Amino acid sequence: MKNRKLTKRPRKSAVSRKVGLSPGSLVHIGTIKTESTKVDIIQYKNEIFDEIENISVDKIPDFLSTDKNTWIRVTGLQDTKTIGEICAIFNIHPLVIEDILNTIHRPKVDYLENYIFLSFKTLHNDSAEYNLKSDQVSLLLFKNILITFHENPLPIYEPIIERMQLPTGRLRTRGVDYLFYALIDVIVDNYYVTIETTGDYIDNIEDSIFEYPSTDTLESIQLVKKDLLYIKKCVFPLREALNTLIKIDTDLIEQQQIRYLTDVYDHLMQVYENIESFRDLNAGLKDIYLSSLSNKMNQIMKLLTVISTIFIPLTFIVGLYGMNFTNMPEIEWKYGYLFVWIVMVTTTIFMLRWFIKKNWLSISKKREKEPIKMNTNPMP
Repeated sequence: MKNRKLTKRPRKSAVSRKVGLSPGSLVHIGTIKTESTKVDIIQYKNEIFDEIENISVDKIPDFLSTDKNTWIRVTGLQDTKTIGEICAIFNIHPLVIEDILNTIHRPKVDYLENYIFLSFKTLHNDSAEYNLKSDQVSLLLFKNILITFHENPLPIYEPIIERMQLPTGRLRTRGVDYLFYALIDVIVDNYYVTIETTGDYIDNIEDSIFEYPSTDTLESIQLVKKDLLYIKKCVFPLREALNTLIKIDTDLIEQQQIRYLTDVYDHLMQVYENIESFRDLNAGLKDIYLSSLSNKMNQIMKLLTVISTIFIPLTFIVGLYGMNFTNMPEIEWKYGYLFVWIVMVTTTIFMLRWFIKKNWLSISKKREKEPIKMNTNPMP
């Protein structure tokens, strides 16, 4: 069983930096995952598609005086000054900015005066080994503007950008509310990939328990338990947030997009059910592991008992002739030593044949152990 590490969580010291500060203070809580904060802008509408990378914050207002749909992508959250300046342009509430910079809080949705704020997690496994990782994504939906904040460049956005480049695609012909849905949908779809990979890993653990259980197997069971709990904490609040989005009466999301969000909600329900199923399976693995160890111990004790049983009559024989009596006829016999050996070997053979006949000592070919192959497919 190949060991792997849990997702790195921010230490308590990161959260403690906000103790005593006023609400809405700009403090980044979480792991720094990029060298700097990068701002990109995509503007599109029907036949128009323009992508401008790595622009400065003071140039953002120049792109807003247009009827085009605008997607502002902010990658990297450690530069709190830049984040604050971007949010100041759109008059974002300080508490919302605080939630954007806090990457360890639960997914949530807020509906303010002229925008909707949604924050949730991405989940994926790296390409090297089964190692659960997550990033926080925050979305700000305005009438014709969508702003996304994320800790890392997200490869799962690439299919969205490719679809946006098609002039007749829905992403080009509809508003930013459809883009808002599409980003949520692609992240939720990748939840399926994460859950399936976790399920494959659980199957591998189960196989290893029957093949050659070890302390690494027990550690893997415990790590999967923690990962499934973390996935549940990411999925369950998002389900509540989507349910709130569906019920919100707002002109920022058209009615036809509500149907798509309802479909994403159904997908989350399936993901949640899979999580509960895998948690039950993983909980049963520990009992199987303990039973396997107990069975292995029983086999060892059985072998030791057979060996001890064989040596009991042999010990009796050599003990009998080890007595220092002068009137023992076999002591002076020329073939006495050979006779004792013949009796002991015959006794051993007879007892072995008897154990095999009673199926107390089974002889079978041992299956060769093959290394467990982990599911290491990278995310699409």
